[in-house]
Amino acid sequence: MAKKPGKSTKSSSGKANKGRERDPDIKVTQENAPRKKSVGPVQFWNQVISEGKKVTWTSRNETFASTIMVLIMVVIMSLFFLLVDQLLRIVVQFILGL
Repeated sequence: MAKKPGKSTKSSSGKANKGRERDPDIKVTQENAPRKKSVGPVQFWNQVISEGKKVTWTSRNETFASTIMVLIMVVIMSLFFLLVDQLLRIVVQFILGL
């Protein structure tokens, strides 16, 4: 797309559009938008299985270690919030004189 004379490639915030300049006369609507090819359910399922085979799955040991780390962090954060909650309860009771 050729640049039009007198038009700036910068947006109102001063940042460059990064190649996303578009002609304001062209409106993207449902009718002129590019259409995606639809596939049947069998071909879709075959594509899902094909993509699943490309995934690099973690090992059982790595999954187990990650799960243990998450559980430990949940316990630590639960204890932290319990402590903060109890301290705030004591402070509020002291202020209100209950």
